[in-house]
Amino acid sequence: MGTSTTSTLTRRTALKVGATTSAAAAAAAGLAACGSSGGSGGKTEVRMWSWYSQQQELLPKVIENFEAKNPSITVTNRIFGSPDQYLPALQAAVSGGDLPEIFAPHTRALEYGKNGISLDIAKELGSEFTDQFFESANNQYTADGAQYGIGWMAQTFGVFYNPELLTEAGVDGEPETWEDLIAASELLRAAGTAPLAAPFNPGTSGLDFFLPLLTQVTDDPTWYLKLDRGEEGYDYSSPEVVEALELFEQIVQGKVFQDGAGATQGPAATQLFYTGKAAMLFSGSWTPQGLGQDADPEFVKTYKVMKTPAISSGERHWTANQAGAGWSLSSAEKTKDATLEFLQFLYSDEQYSSLMNDSSSMPATKAAAEKIEDPIMKQMTSWLLDGDGCPHIPFGPGSSEAGGPLATILNGSGTPEQAAQAMQDAVMNARGATS
Repeated sequence: MGTSTTSTLTRRTALKVGATTSAAAAAAAGLAACGSSGGSGGKTEVRMWSWYSQQQELLPKVIENFEAKNPSITVTNRIFGSPDQYLPALQAAVSGGDLPEIFAPHTRALEYGKNGISLDIAKELGSEFTDQFFESANNQYTADGAQYGIGWMAQTFGVFYNPELLTEAGVDGEPETWEDLIAASELLRAAGTAPLAAPFNPGTSGLDFFLPLLTQVTDDPTWYLKLDRGEEGYDYSSPEVVEALELFEQIVQGKVFQDGAGATQGPAATQLFYTGKAAMLFSGSWTPQGLGQDADPEFVKTYKVMKTPAISSGERHWTANQAGAGWSLSSAEKTKDATLEFLQFLYSDEQYSSLMNDSSSMPATKAAAEKIEDPIMKQMTSWLLDGDGCPHIPFGPGSSEAGGPLATILNGSGTPEQAAQAMQDAVMNARGATS
């Protein structure tokens, strides 16, 4: 999801990648076989695997600094070109028992942890380390008190907007509630402008918008986490999901989205915004990077961002937030000490804050968030510091299939009750197919 830039592919899009082909997995087996935890010259080798390209020009200096202070450890950083290339290699490494010491877990962090493949970071490093991170990022990697991953780059969502178009249409200030946004959309359409550009293709992009509505109606940022993990008493046919779908239906019927939103992908929605065909854009914190590359420089100077509207005046503006990129650690005992040593160095204030700032990335720690320099990124991160972050990524088995039935609300072919049941059926079918 997001813009057409490389940074978009490497961040959010990865969380939508499905099963890989057996041919790709076979090719990846050759790649995984290249790894070794032995190192050379008696050194301990710590391998990092990911598809994260944002810091590929910056990490070598961090690694150089670490190796200078730790001559008995060597760190090799391998960045795959895309999630499609990365996932088969990771799966082959897991199957072959040769997992890299630090790796991007994708959506499998809890699965690997429960199976003893990756470390419980909270147990190894304690709360003094994990408490540095946003709670919403920690929650996505935590199950039964154990934390099997750590956030690397956080992501949050908001409504980017063109102040000039809103003013010309007679919109007074930033809409606080969904009702305010619906009223503003009527004015914008009357002025000949699409109100809010949003991508709902594929269905997982729709979940970025919909799932925070669950937090809005429950006022509980843990509710979706329990639903996602299939805890007893939580399913998609629950009254809370129906209520969130009713709110979504209200927004759709208020003509808030651009025409054809159900078929719109991220790059197309972003283009509608920066070409002036839409006054607003629902998107994530990677968007400033893309606009800086694709939009007119004058536009980049004038656009603004606001929180997602609240369910009613005075209520919290829950904002979708989790770590779009994170790390898990191999449980291999012979490299554990070296791996933990490098991880702590990587997240040290001096190293991590500079990495995030210099790559225009949103950090996952509170201390680094305080030091963000880009004004738009700084504003969006402040929402997380205020505690407005809530889950929006379907990590559970089959959970991403819940996005498909949102189309029936978008096109008016189903009721909220029917869509909720279709979500439950889709997720359970997917879980049955993968069990």
